[in-house]
Amino acid sequence: MKVKSKEIYDVVIEPLDENEAPVLITQSEFMRRMKDMAQVGGGMNFYGELPDSYNLVVNPNHPLVVKISEDLKAEAGSRLDENNKERKRAREEVEFLEKEHQKKKAEEISQIEKDDLEKLRKELNGIENARKEILEAYGNKNKIVKQLIDLALLANNMLRGEELSIFVKRSVELL
Repeated sequence: MKVKSKEIYDVVIEPLDENEAPVLITQSEFMRRMKDMAQVGGGMNFYGELPDSYNLVVNPNHPLVVKISEDLKAEAGSRLDENNKERKRAREEVEFLEKEHQKKKAEEISQIEKDDLEKLRKELNGIENARKEILEAYGNKNKIVKQLIDLALLANNMLRGEELSIFVKRSVELL
């Protein structure tokens, strides 16, 4: 998930207590320290040029996340189920071919086998992108999803300017 050009977000599902926040934003302690050291100097300057990387942690035990999940299943459940079947099939085929290739030396693998594996990887990537599009379409039109993400950003002082104004306006609408 990419929110800004300088910030990269990975979505992580982490079961927490239902009383914990529904969505959190975390940063790798290692990356944070390296970026801090790059600002001071100390020969770590290349870390300072890396984009900020955060995890968007979703708590599947929180009642709001459970409700969103139920709404998603009602709206796009059949498409997601079909996509999951396709992903499972493609993954199994890719894993099978990769295991077969591990049994052979690189020069023993024919170009046809390599091409088949590459074709399957591209197919799997396309299937995963289709899943991502289904989820993003749902998330983009669901005000609660946007609100939860903005709350997590706000909790980390990462919501500013126009984004903050939109958040406040949406908050009033939801009340």
